[in-house]
Amino acid sequence: MDGTSHREIERLLLLLTQQAPDHAFMMIDVQGRVAWWSKGAEHIFGHTAEQIIGKPAEVLFAPDDQAARVPEWEIQVALRDGPAEDDRWMMRRDGSRFWANGILVAIRGEDGQTLAYGKVLRNRTDVKEQLDALRNLAREAQADARRRDVFLGMLSHELRNPLGPIANAVAIVRAASKDLAPEASFALNVIERQMHLLERLVQDLGEHSRVAAGKVDLRLEPVVLQELLGQVVADHRDRARARRQQLELIATEGAILVNADRDRLRQVVTNLVVNALKYTHEDGHIWVKAVTEGDEALLKVEDNGIGIPTEMLPLIFDLFTQVESSRGESQGGLGLGLALVKELVTLHGGTVQVRSDGKGKGSEFSVRLPLLAKGAA
Repeated sequence: MDGTSHREIERLLLLLTQQAPDHAFMMIDVQGRVAWWSKGAEHIFGHTAEQIIGKPAEVLFAPDDQAARVPEWEIQVALRDGPAEDDRWMMRRDGSRFWANGILVAIRGEDGQTLAYGKVLRNRTDVKEQLDALRNLAREAQADARRRDVFLGMLSHELRNPLGPIANAVAIVRAASKDLAPEASFALNVIERQMHLLERLVQDLGEHSRVAAGKVDLRLEPVVLQELLGQVVADHRDRARARRQQLELIATEGAILVNADRDRLRQVVTNLVVNALKYTHEDGHIWVKAVTEGDEALLKVEDNGIGIPTEMLPLIFDLFTQVESSRGESQGGLGLGLALVKELVTLHGGTVQVRSDGKGKGSEFSVRLPLLAKGAA
């Protein structure tokens, strides 16, 4: 706009204020009275220029803000700190309120003396309503989560009570199993397997409740990641062998040290390995890997199993989420293991992610943990 006169600039600025009906432009004199009023201000507030010019600008504020002397405070901020930005309820001429996002600027002359104040605001009641709705949803979700965690804790406690006597009774019968008929021995094996399943579910329920309630205190110590992974793999090699699965550990040379609660980290790896065994078909392959990347330790549990549908990936670490399989590889459960993995990894200051190219294409779970600084051990 080279060569445009000041008069033309002023005309264009006036047209701008007139053609922006969703924005209110106003000028306020040093006494705090409205000195100029745009068409947009008339549209938003309902006051014509003749009705509002010369009146105190505080009449545009809600009564509670007037009582709290917010208009004066806004001017003081503009004088001392520069533009005063805020979001608040404002008043229309008919007494209704709207949520405004605005800015007040002190206009100074060349000598630094304040000449007037310029205010621009916009009606953002729609955004306010959306934010309030989202906050209400968040509060409801938090309340639901608290109720769920309390229920899970009570359920875990109540289920644990009958499990003790059942385990004792099974042990007594097992001690005399040499005298049992084949049918009775088979039935006892079924009872034992289901009892162990219940014990694992109760343990997962209890662990989740403790983590959610902040009752898990980590006993941190230097842990060599390869050693821990090797122990978990050894513990589950027989289970893999029974299904003709290959369970393989691949790790770099040199100790990968992390500062971790050994038992909790072992629980994380165990849940990931059990999950891989559970959702990998017979004759399948599971890899447990450990490597360093930058200042992080990276452990992966990969498999060539049933995979995860794309729509399930964002939900896989949520409570009670379980991948369904049409091939029957799934062995039941409540979908607690991966939720617990995420919670425990987060407690360690790490992250966990999942990747799968889709159904039937395997899955990969990656856990990243901060490396223990050299010399810290």
